[in-house]
Amino acid sequence: MAMTAANKHQQNSQATRDRLIEAAEQLFGSRSIDAVSISEITAAAGQKNRNALQYHFKNRSGLLQAIVEKHAHHVAILREDYFQRAEAGEWRAAEAAARCLIMPLVDYVRDTPKAVNFVKIVSQLSALNKIQGNSENALGIQFPAIPRLRELLVEAMTHLSRAEQEQRIFLAVNITFHGIADIYRASAQDKSNKRKRPDAAMFEQLVCALESFLAAPAIKTQ
Repeated sequence: MAMTAANKHQQNSQATRDRLIEAAEQLFGSRSIDAVSISEITAAAGQKNRNALQYHFKNRSGLLQAIVEKHAHHVAILREDYFQRAEAGEWRAAEAAARCLIMPLVDYVRDTPKAVNFVKIVSQLSALNKIQGNSENALGIQFPAIPRLRELLVEAMTHLSRAEQEQRIFLAVNITFHGIADIYRASAQDKSNKRKRPDAAMFEQLVCALESFLAAPAIKTQ
């Protein structure tokens, strides 16, 4: 069946949208969200129409929201296996929470190397506000709620008050995204690493650090 004009327009529109997202991911990931202009993204995507990005995403926040939504689904699929292993009792509470938070992201980037830019972008966004649950950051970006992950994190911190649990969840998310991003940056700069891919031991160290952080006793306040 021949493609209709409407179908062709829709296909071309989606292709343009995808190119804009890919260009933004590369630029935001290699530099920073604030250092990249809309016009740079449009040019990098090969778009002559200066209003292409505004047409598809309205603004920078809409573009960032599209990037988050593009990758969140894939990470969620990978995380399901870790949830099942946690429910089967493969790890103790703190390790289960740490692995379910960190390792799906690590697996995703290993399978899709360009996705490291997504991790770098979220590491920037995570510093702006809390991103667990349905909360938004200063740019209004919404992150998907992950109730099962939150339950695991809380289960690992039953020895803490609710307020301190919330503080550590916020920090755990920041530690995770900054940690993975920094491990990849360090690996890329390591001249002895011909493959430019981090050693698995580095991610195990990150899991260990987060596990210890979640299990640590309550802080003493004056």
